[in-house]
Amino acid sequence: KGAIAMDPATYQAYTELEAFMYQAVYLNEYAKREERKVPHIIHSLFNHFRNPDYLPDYMKRIAEEEGVETASCDYVAGMTDHYAVAKYSEAYIPLAWSVK
Repeated sequence: KGAIAMDPATYQAYTELEAFMYQAVYLNEYAKREERKVPHIIHSLFNHFRNPDYLPDYMKRIAEEEGVETASCDYVAGMTDHYAVAKYSEAYIPLAWSVK
């Protein structure tokens, strides 16, 4: 009939997943408190990777062809949360060191 729909089992799984995601992720109090930090991390990473020396080789080609801002934006946009935090830490958080 031209309608796009899920079969009942798939729809049931979808609604259960959606309910879980709202409870555990989207409305989670801890996540909401941490959410305010995200814009700073994203902006800092974007500015950091505007220096093409910091981009991985495959993104350097994009920087040459489409501009460094596009490459930086694309690189940061493709990061997972954990990878973005790791890259932010790598770029801005000093490593611990010891004196012998």
